[in-house]
Amino acid sequence: MKQKRKIILSGFLLILILGSGVCYLTMDNSAGPDDAAAWICTDGIDGITEISIYSNEDNQMLSFTKRETSWKGDDGSSYDNNQFASYLAVLGYMKTEQKLEATDSEKQEYGLKAPAYTVRVSYDGGKEFNYNIGKFVDNTGMYISSNGGNSVYLIDVRRARMLEDMVASLYDVALTNVKFDEIRGIQLSVPENDLILMNRSEAPRANGSFYWNIFKPFAWNADTKKVDALIETMKDIGTLKRTKGEVSAEECGLEKDESQLPAVTFYDTYDSELTVYLGKAQGDYVYCKTNYLEGIYLIDKKIQQVMNINTNDIIDTSLYYYEIPSIKTCTVQWLGETYELSAKWVTASEEGNRGQRCCLNGNSITGAEYSSIVSWFSDTKVKQILDSPDEQGEILGTITVERLSPPYEQVLTLSTVQTNDSIIQVNLDQSAAVYIEKQDVESFISSLKR
Repeated sequence: MKQKRKIILSGFLLILILGSGVCYLTMDNSAGPDDAAAWICTDGIDGITEISIYSNEDNQMLSFTKRETSWKGDDGSSYDNNQFASYLAVLGYMKTEQKLEATDSEKQEYGLKAPAYTVRVSYDGGKEFNYNIGKFVDNTGMYISSNGGNSVYLIDVRRARMLEDMVASLYDVALTNVKFDEIRGIQLSVPENDLILMNRSEAPRANGSFYWNIFKPFAWNADTKKVDALIETMKDIGTLKRTKGEVSAEECGLEKDESQLPAVTFYDTYDSELTVYLGKAQGDYVYCKTNYLEGIYLIDKKIQQVMNINTNDIIDTSLYYYEIPSIKTCTVQWLGETYELSAKWVTASEEGNRGQRCCLNGNSITGAEYSSIVSWFSDTKVKQILDSPDEQGEILGTITVERLSPPYEQVLTLSTVQTNDSIIQVNLDQSAAVYIEKQDVESFISSLKR
């Protein structure tokens, strides 16, 4: 039943998009006479069965065939109907703003002597339209030619932008297997380095943003801004370019088993997965293959900015993320003394508003005082994260945090460092370990002695 509702909703959305596009693209200009304008195609969208893009430079053609709910590329790529809706509206109703007769030399000026791309539209009745893509002129539109001859047409900026987007997104293969705005997991695998695994929190922080956890090579918080920048780099790359002619895996450095290749994987909230395996560099690009496309492609060398990241580049250097609304108690044991911070949600009897009642060692304190004390966790920066923690020295104390949401309890164990008595080693749940200044711990303990 859920699947049926999803199909109905998708169909309605597609009709809405197509209707809006067709409405705009078939409107005549009612402001005045439009004698220069002409329609190259008014055959509509329903009968279009195939769209092909030919690259003059690469001497390659890519074709997309209509399926029931998607368009399937002959390279293994697939796009849903919604992604094709605006392209179909342009191609099925191709109106021009101006028609010119051009000599060969004039075609050169319009970018149509040897056009970079040609788009072919095929209908179920056998009819075809070919559009040679020419020069784009800012604030004016784009020059195209159709089905041979000396005629050159100027199409408006909106149609021109859609054609440009179609060629860039389809021929250069847009990275569409995941939604980069909804990434929930990242894996970085470089054979000579540690595997890095990161997951986004299931629930947002109090301020509405999500946070990221590193799970391998050790457990720690990741710097959200740095992870977002990593994802943004992949969004900026956006597409894969096709290779010129056939290339072998050996010459591209992709002959090894996939487990032995450098790779980055993104997972989104829809359980979709995108993996890019990297080979040799080629100028401004790197040879690559993916988990969902057939063949070998080229990806912008900016991908190396992603692959060169190590855990020290993306860790959050704050000792701990202390999210006040989701924490019940914080119990500190230090050199035989015990201190307890608590925050309990209560409802004011008169106004009915919910708030937190904060206490230190059983005595009420203001919210501002509570915040001032626990700000120590985020203000304290770690000196070093230890991939392989040293043997733990003498345990000086623990900090136990009880939370309202997973993980429900976390324990930070504080111990001496045998080689340096000015620093403290902190182990988080016996996984990762860090060094912090001993004087930072002592200042925190002082704030609890009230």
